[in-house]
Amino acid sequence: MVPEEVAHKYFAAMRARDLEAVVGLFAGNGAMILPDGEQFAGEKSLRELYSRIFSSGAPNPTCVELVSGRNSVATEIETRLPDGTERRTANFFHLDEAGRIARLSVYKRGKW
Repeated sequence: MVPEEVAHKYFAAMRARDLEAVVGLFAGNGAMILPDGEQFAGEKSLRELYSRIFSSGAPNPTCVELVSGRNSVATEIETRLPDGTERRTANFFHLDEAGRIARLSVYKRGKW
């Protein structure tokens, strides 16, 4: 898969609240790094993180800008939360040679 496809599949799976699809995009030792620096690495940890996210009323992320390289993609995201508020983040996907997410770093814009 090319980087753009990975990002689009990730956000589609997030909007669908599809745990298996989201976790399946990560490499076996893949990691998610949240804006506060907390890191979740490996399938078990990622599964727990996304289960918690989905059970708490998952956000509805929309990619508004995308810039890609050979094994990476940077995205600007608008996210609508269940309470109707919006947040903006920048998500940086770093892919392994197989095209799976090795690291996904999320940075926030503004105060939350």
